[in-house]
Amino acid sequence: MAAKRRVTATRDKWKLKQWYIIYAPDFFGNVEVGLTPADDPEKVLNRVIEVTLRDVTGEFSPKAGYIKLYFQVYDVKGQNAYTKFKGMKLARHYIRSIVRRRTTRIDGIFNITTKDGYKLRVMAMAIAMRRIQTSQERAIRKIMQDIIYKKAAELNFKDFVLEAVNGKIAAEIAKEAKKIYPLKNSEIRKIKVLEEPEEVAA
Repeated sequence: MAAKRRVTATRDKWKLKQWYIIYAPDFFGNVEVGLTPADDPEKVLNRVIEVTLRDVTGEFSPKAGYIKLYFQVYDVKGQNAYTKFKGMKLARHYIRSIVRRRTTRIDGIFNITTKDGYKLRVMAMAIAMRRIQTSQERAIRKIMQDIIYKKAAELNFKDFVLEAVNGKIAAEIAKEAKKIYPLKNSEIRKIKVLEEPEEVAA
């Protein structure tokens, strides 16, 4: 009898829940990216959803499936849940697939502030075609740093994120780094939002 009551209680809880439609941030086109259930709209706030770039753009290139985007719900109106960008990262299996033997992986981690005051942690990665000297690694890492800092100073948060996600920043790094040594790959492998400007956070 107790087991039956538990089953009934579980069913009743689900009856009380509603489905909320989750939308990507405006600079990703406000497209629908998922659904989430809740019995109270307050419980939807601050939920984080993981989607791929392919889910957002409909792009069918293999790379679009390897780019994971993280959106956090900040507002609920009716059945609609609106999100802001919290971060991105490349799938681990994709990173493993491009790091081969007899290549050199160069990593850089940079804390930046965009033109409009967002503080981000940006992790870049380059793969040299062969084993290279430590001095060459340092030179390529310096190129990463210079380009990422320059972009942060020039671009607002939304444009910086879009250029990172669509590969423009990585392409610029690769172009400059070739002067030091040819690269097999150049990637922005992870972005994390550390702090929003006070007026936005409020």
